[in-house]
Amino acid sequence: MLRNSKRAKIHLFNDLPHLYELADMMDFCAKYEHLYICGAAENQEYLLKFFDSCGITIDGYTVTCPEEQCLSHYRKIPILAIDEVIQKPKTGVILALSDRHYRYFIPKFRKVGFSDYFAMTEYNKQTIAEQMKPRPIEEMTFEINLADHCNLSCQMCDHYSQLSEEKFVDMEVFERDLKQMGKLYEHKAAAITLLGGEPLLHKDIIKCLEIVRREFPDAELIILTNGVLLLKWENSPDGNLWVACKNLGVHITVTVYPLKLDYASIQEKAQEYGVLLAMSSNIHADELTKIKKISDKHTFDLQCKAPKYGFVSCLYFNKFNVLREGRYYMCPVSACIGIFNKHFGQHLNLTEEDSMDIYNAESWKNFADFAAKRIPFCGYCDLPKWVPHSEWKASTKKMEEYV
Repeated sequence: MLRNSKRAKIHLFNDLPHLYELADMMDFCAKYEHLYICGAAENQEYLLKFFDSCGITIDGYTVTCPEEQCLSHYRKIPILAIDEVIQKPKTGVILALSDRHYRYFIPKFRKVGFSDYFAMTEYNKQTIAEQMKPRPIEEMTFEINLADHCNLSCQMCDHYSQLSEEKFVDMEVFERDLKQMGKLYEHKAAAITLLGGEPLLHKDIIKCLEIVRREFPDAELIILTNGVLLLKWENSPDGNLWVACKNLGVHITVTVYPLKLDYASIQEKAQEYGVLLAMSSNIHADELTKIKKISDKHTFDLQCKAPKYGFVSCLYFNKFNVLREGRYYMCPVSACIGIFNKHFGQHLNLTEEDSMDIYNAESWKNFADFAAKRIPFCGYCDLPKWVPHSEWKASTKKMEEYV
C-alpha cells in the first residue's frame, strides 16, 4: 500500500526569523536596564522563551488592561499597564503584538515623547513563536543515519560523511531503539528519514525499513540518498529495494548532484514500481529544483561563543532531530560531531544537555520540549555566518570548509 501519496513538502519545517532583525533587537536590548514585551498572549510568551535562551532579562509584559490577561504557555512574569511602564527610567519596550494593535500604543508614546521602543516585523513575531513552540505529535519528525560514511565526498558536509570511517548502524541497536521510540510516540509520527552518509550502502536497509514501518505504520517514511546505487538495488542479492519501497509505502528523495548519473532512468524506475520519488538539488526548497547544486558553509565558532540569538534561525532547530545509538539529538551537526572531532583533532564538547537518553524519556512530549530549547552546543554554530558558499565540488577534507 502506498501511504501519503500526496506529498506537499519533502520535510515539515518552519519559516525562519530574519537574522538581521534579531541582531538589531539584541542591540536595542543592550541599551536598557529594564525591558518589557508589549503584548501578553501566546506569541509573546514564546518570545519571552527566546529572550530567556539568549540571556536577556525581561522585566514583564505591558498591555493596556493587565487584569484581562490569562497566560498559560510559558513561565509567568509581571504584567504592567503601558502608562506605568513608559514612565519608568532606563526602560525599553519591544512591540511584539500584532500591528493592528499599534494604534493603542504608539500615539501614547508620541504624546509623552517616549521613543525607546523596538517594533518587530510581523514576520519575526510569527516565526520566532513558531520556532520556540513545542510541536504537536502530528509534526514530530526524526532521522537516523544508516551509514556514517558515503560513496561521495562533498565539501562542507554537515554529517561529516566525507571524513568518516566506514560505519553502519548496528541492527540490534537500531531495532531496540525503534521499539522504544514506537512506544514513546504511541506509534505515531509525521515523518522518519533514513539517511547518512549514504543509506543505500547498508546491506540491511530493507530490514531497517520493515522495522520502522512496523513501529510507525502511518508515518511518512523517507530514504534520503544521492541516488548512485538506486538502480543497482533492483537486482541486489539483499533484495529489491524498489519492491520494498512500494510495499511499505516508502518515499525516496534524491539529492541531485552534478554527476554523470542517469537521473531519467531513476525516475522511470520509480514510475515502473509506483514509488513516490522526489529529486532536487536543494531538498529544503519549497519547490523541487534541479538548478546547480550549491554547498552551504555552516561556520563554526570553535570557542563556543557564537551569538546566542542565532539558534532560532537555524534550519535544524526544532525540526531535524536525530536518533543515534539510544540518544535523541537536536540536529545532525551535534549528533555527528564526534566524526569531526576525530578527523581534525578538535574537542567540540557535547554535554548531557545536548541530547536525551531515549530510555529515560516518559513520552514523545519530552522530545518535543527538548527540540524547542536552545542547547549549549548551539554556541559552536555561528549562524550569522552560515551562507551558501559555492557550487558543489569534492571535499578537500580540510578545516577551512568549516571555519
